Amino acid sequence: MMPKPLRLAGMSLLLTVHVALAWAGTVEIRPALLRKDGVIAVEYRSGERLVGRSTEAAPAGVELLLPGAKPVAVTFRTEAERQGVVELGPTKIGTLTLRWSIAQKTPSLVERTLEVTAEQAQQFAVTFPLELAVDGEFASFSGPAKARTLYDTVRGSAKTETFPVAMLRTAESVFGIVADSPGLWENRCQVLLDPEARRLAVMTGDGRDPYPLVIKPPEDARDTYQYQMDGWQSLAAGETRRFTTWVFASPARNHYDAQVAAHLAVANAKGWNSSVVEAILRNTSLYLLRRNLARDANNQPRDGRYIFISGPGYGWKQWVSDGFYTALGLDDPEKTIESNRAVFWTRMDYEDNAQYYLIWAVLMRRAGGAVNEALVRKAYAFIREHEKDGFYIPPSLPGSPNPKGWKTYHDVLLYDEGDCPTSNQGFHCGALLAARELGLGATEQDVERAIRAYRSLFNAQRGFFPTSRQQRDTLGQDTLYGATLTYAVFGRKLLADEQVLTHHRTSEKVKTPYGLRVISQADGSLLPGHSGVYCYGGSWFLNDAANYLLAGVHGLPAAEVDALLAERIAREIACVPAFNESISTVTGEPHGHILYSWNSGFWWLRKEIRRRLGQTGPDPVGAAIDARLGVVRENGVLRLEPDRAAGVR
Repeated sequence: MMPKPLRLAGMSLLLTVHVALAWAGTVEIRPALLRKDGVIAVEYRSGERLVGRSTEAAPAGVELLLPGAKPVAVTFRTEAERQGVVELGPTKIGTLTLRWSIAQKTPSLVERTLEVTAEQAQQFAVTFPLELAVDGEFASFSGPAKARTLYDTVRGSAKTETFPVAMLRTAESVFGIVADSPGLWENRCQVLLDPEARRLAVMTGDGRDPYPLVIKPPEDARDTYQYQMDGWQSLAAGETRRFTTWVFASPARNHYDAQVAAHLAVANAKGWNSSVVEAILRNTSLYLLRRNLARDANNQPRDGRYIFISGPGYGWKQWVSDGFYTALGLDDPEKTIESNRAVFWTRMDYEDNAQYYLIWAVLMRRAGGAVNEALVRKAYAFIREHEKDGFYIPPSLPGSPNPKGWKTYHDVLLYDEGDCPTSNQGFHCGALLAARELGLGATEQDVERAIRAYRSLFNAQRGFFPTSRQQRDTLGQDTLYGATLTYAVFGRKLLADEQVLTHHRTSEKVKTPYGLRVISQADGSLLPGHSGVYCYGGSWFLNDAANYLLAGVHGLPAAEVDALLAERIAREIACVPAFNESISTVTGEPHGHILYSWNSGFWWLRKEIRRRLGQTGPDPVGAAIDARLGVVRENGVLRLEPDRAAGVR
């Protein structure tokens, strides 16, 4: 007997409303609820086309694994509709009670949330499969796969992904399933591609036995991070956890389009969708959020429920600078507070981290949050101890591979003892302003002294800010972003207009086709032994973008700033729609992590600086990149029209 569609008035109305809003060229995806032998099944259709089948293994799209048992289907026999959301269940398996909600968010996006409650302490893992009824190319975010492949979001796995999405691409469309942040799933989140079984899935764990995750010296200079990881979710008696996933569809000509479509799906679900630029940057923050599970060398838990990692390859630890920018990108008060609480002293007493911490504390207090008074006082004492005549002289990091390194964010760049890297000085000025606002004893005279020191670093003969006080003929492009952040937070210019604009003009004359080299010879060529990637002459988006933002603060016309930012973003996303750790200034290829942490802070910096400069309306840079990629915003939703794309190269 053929399964019969459920007569759900709410679901019918919901689908009618969203289909009415569908646009020409939209690839729809919608759930179709059926009943067979009393069990509710869920299929996914695009128009009249069946895309996702219901199977006996998971009729509604939920499969449960318990320790010592085989996977079982989670079956639902009851349904209800509330405010446009279809709710299936509850159903009970062992000590667990499960509820499954389904909502049509847009014509091309379905949100599903599984709620699991435990009567008693229980381990479990859930698989959310999409059993495909169409043929095409299987792919994760990074690229296609021809054989069964399991990807993890934890470093050390055979295959690792930052963005947990599984996709199938046909000649003209993409269909996919994407998970919420691993940080909301206890850091357990996998992606499965199985072309032979025609199955896509995201998973809340794979049921594996415990295994150690360890970072310790010398990989980290001083600190140990350790955790017994396993493949299970664990609930205490009476505890509830929710897992959200999305099924999406979009036009797509190639894998790049499919990646953009995945970004737009998450951004539309979360509501951060003013442009594809906002979508990519804030998705980056979302997918670098982690539970702060790693313990110290004494096997003790650390403060703070959440951290922001720099990328999966760096493991579960948080730099102050990266945590700061990535928290600003996510813009979630709870995650910001908890990631700030996760900072501890030995992550702070080197490079520019103490300065960032003080600035972060100001933003926390302005938002009504509490600050760690003892730690901010220690940070302030540290930066003053290492200040001489207004110059911040960073100490060597104990345990670092080279005593001349680990003095700025670009840690492998070398500076002699007693030198003042220009990179840190803008943050130092901002930190003194923060200390004054926090009541730590900094005075206006202290701030002015540090500003004079910063301005004195300018090489007027060369027309640029050098990488440091002692390396005056070496051009640095990480020399202004501290001033950019200080203006965004405090509204105060640190440098003379002519200094900033002269540095900008000089830099534009010598920049590469792929952006500014973070460090170079005065004529823009590579330093001896440098390769044009990473800190060795690579281009770092946040540094470049901050330079352009600051030039706008100091008088460069807004239209020029917008054009420069749009050009630089186009170079950044040319190979993959992501903001990378760096890109090669020789080839333009990404180097290091894609979807890299601190770039998320650009979204906040751009927003704050536009506000301070009185610039209103939609961001022209976001609009320019939307046009390049063929992204259209209508009725509050972003969608992809690939045929309208102007291209990024």
